[in-house]
Amino acid sequence: MALNAYYDTRQAPITFDFAYFLINAECYRQASRLPSINLNIICPAFRNLSPRDKEYEDSEKAWRVHHIVGQIPKLLPTVRETKFQYDEVQQISFPNYPTTYPYTVGKDPLRPYSPTVFRAMHEKGCQIQPFEASSHAKKLVRNYTRGHPYVTISLRTTGFQTERNSNIDAWYKFSLALRESGVRVLVIPDFEDTFSNRTAWEYDWDVVDFAAHDLDLRLALYEDAVDNFTVNNGVSAVLFFSKCSFKMFKMTVQGIQTTTAEYLKANWDVDPGETPSFFQDNQKWVWQDDTVENLMAYATLTKA
Repeated sequence: MALNAYYDTRQAPITFDFAYFLINAECYRQASRLPSINLNIICPAFRNLSPRDKEYEDSEKAWRVHHIVGQIPKLLPTVRETKFQYDEVQQISFPNYPTTYPYTVGKDPLRPYSPTVFRAMHEKGCQIQPFEASSHAKKLVRNYTRGHPYVTISLRTTGFQTERNSNIDAWYKFSLALRESGVRVLVIPDFEDTFSNRTAWEYDWDVVDFAAHDLDLRLALYEDAVDNFTVNNGVSAVLFFSKCSFKMFKMTVQGIQTTTAEYLKANWDVDPGETPSFFQDNQKWVWQDDTVENLMAYATLTKA
């Protein structure tokens, strides 16, 4: 018997918040002592609630269902199958998560993708860092890196909420300092950048665009890295729910609801300067902007 998880795009976003939903479902699987998850993506239409929801046309949302929502389950070994359904659900299979599904369309249910759910389950003993790259993705990455030690820098250069974007000049100077000390640096560009301005390619560093297009390869690259550096962004959920070492800067950006100290406190129960309690010792939220000075403090701490 498997846990049947239902993610309905009429009530939930087509973003990396889906990873939170998946971890919540995994916690319920563990608590129920079930061997696996059958995942059902219900997508006859799409939510139009948040600023990001309103930013995308339905054609892009439909594409994101498969490119984002469809890729994340590959990182969770207990997902047995993933099905996409483009019409109404006729019958719910039990046991299920959320237990309140199906919702009344138009009502705002308790968010089944809220971090408060897996935080509570972690306190009861659930393991919430189960993401792991596939064995073949690991093999491909090791073929690419030839076994040489490296660190990664993941950039955010999207056109949505540009205030949150990486300070790319500072990151480049940081990469030079690392390289001068003998550390190899691999730069993962923003997915959007690979099809638009290609800003990452304007700098003299090693850009690994394959990791921007495939989450399994991205995680495999993270897993083998000495350390991983980035700013607060959606795809970092891949790091949160793995055991990879990372340092994430620019936790707060004023004027954007999801990057305020108040929002992070309410959802993650952390105060400025703190890191979520379930993180590993080598996983850290750095509550500083990604300036040259702040990044350079980590240049001498990173040894390949």
